[in-house]
Amino acid sequence: MTVDMPRPAADDFLRRYGKRAMQGLPKYVQLREALRGAINAGHWEPGARLPSDIDLTRLTGYSLGTVQRALRELADGCIVVRSQGSGTYVSEGGGGIDAPLHLRFRGSAEGEPAFLPLYPKVLSRTRASGSGAWSAWLRPEEGTDIVRIDRQLSVNGEFIVFNRFYFDARVFADIAARPLATLDGVNLKQLLGEAVSMPISDVEQHVSFVQFDAAGCKAMGVKVGTRGLLLESAAAAGRGNPVYFLESFIPPNDRRLDVSALR
Repeated sequence: MTVDMPRPAADDFLRRYGKRAMQGLPKYVQLREALRGAINAGHWEPGARLPSDIDLTRLTGYSLGTVQRALRELADGCIVVRSQGSGTYVSEGGGGIDAPLHLRFRGSAEGEPAFLPLYPKVLSRTRASGSGAWSAWLRPEEGTDIVRIDRQLSVNGEFIVFNRFYFDARVFADIAARPLATLDGVNLKQLLGEAVSMPISDVEQHVSFVQFDAAGCKAMGVKVGTRGLLLESAAAAGRGNPVYFLESFIPPNDRRLDVSALR
């Protein structure tokens, strides 16, 4: 969708989808939120093409650098897809988790959901080695194949959480082997619960303050040496039946995190 909008229509667009409460924040944040609000409201449907970067600079009055940074952050959050030489498109299906069991960041502004949506993007899948909190929970026997999936989770398009998701490949052989691209935007907690035909019924969560490693800093887009929260979530489907272990590295942010155990 690349239809030109005259200046009055562009002003109306920004008034309609921008948030007054965001005045004073960086321009790229204001534009990012206006574009995200327009997408969520259906101004552009999934798969629709947004105006070009140059058109957006003309239509909104923002600089090209501001437009490109706003679009880049929307792409990092899996809200849009940027294709060089083709344009920017609204992601098919949105890829959002609207009711997370973990990483429950509360909405505070008028019109926001109770918990902010997460937009997951899979980075890698490897075999876990050594030991850690994950092994104490999953209790792997000798020869057990533990899979670790690394992901970025964009929280409402505002900041990136990096997490490591551990599970037993013997129990979840299909999930351990399926193409990585099919796991983008997927609620892994729900997927694993469905695979054992049992809902996740017990969750223990622990929070600590840590210094992020280099891989985590790169995934979150923060400086090396940044410190923040580590949320460890251990889940079971019934007592004594561990399903997965999750490490979530959370950079400094202005949102409230709801941490509680599920029984």
